[in-house]
Amino acid sequence: MSFYHKQIKKLKTQKSQDIIISTFKNKKVVLRLVDDSDETIHLLLKWRKKFWNWFDTKFEGSNEETKKWINKKILPNKERILFLIIYDGTKIGHIGLDCYNKKDNSIHITDVLRGERGFAPPGFMVHVIKIYNKWIFKNLKISKIKLRVFSDAFRAINCYERCGMITVNSIPHKRIFTKDGWKWVKTKLKSDDVYAERYFNIMEISK
Repeated sequence: MSFYHKQIKKLKTQKSQDIIISTFKNKKVVLRLVDDSDETIHLLLKWRKKFWNWFDTKFEGSNEETKKWINKKILPNKERILFLIIYDGTKIGHIGLDCYNKKDNSIHITDVLRGERGFAPPGFMVHVIKIYNKWIFKNLKISKIKLRVFSDAFRAINCYERCGMITVNSIPHKRIFTKDGWKWVKTKLKSDDVYAERYFNIMEISK
């Protein structure tokens, strides 16, 4: 078992504890393991519906499905972790980790979302990403941090660039419709008849 996986396993026993603590504009910033409380379930579903355009899948969710997702796909997953972002006592977003690569000792930041826009001043997410990256490098002993972001998510890309991350690749995607929404899937541009509807930028930062 890698050091990363050992640390993730240990972190998942600290359900109600504040994992990462800092201050921004003289107010407390906390990253805490996601829970399945009614409040959290309601917020996660509300944020996903409000900002569906920045997710790689769209579907009609429910409180029951969201709770099942947390308890079946997130909490027991040895590879993946999801934190709530809490500012001055208010849950305002989430951020996670997934897809550890032993070959280059890298990890992907995932599920980055500021769901509540009026509770924190400008520059808040830059602060969160910076302390998050620092914590990953120091506490998880990771060599490289990567993330995937839509190329038209200009505010998000600007935030990541301000944190020192650079774009190293751009991957074409097409939208595939499903019974209750759609999903974005990678495509290959083999001819002039094949086109991309959207691109994912791959960004990274090394220790």
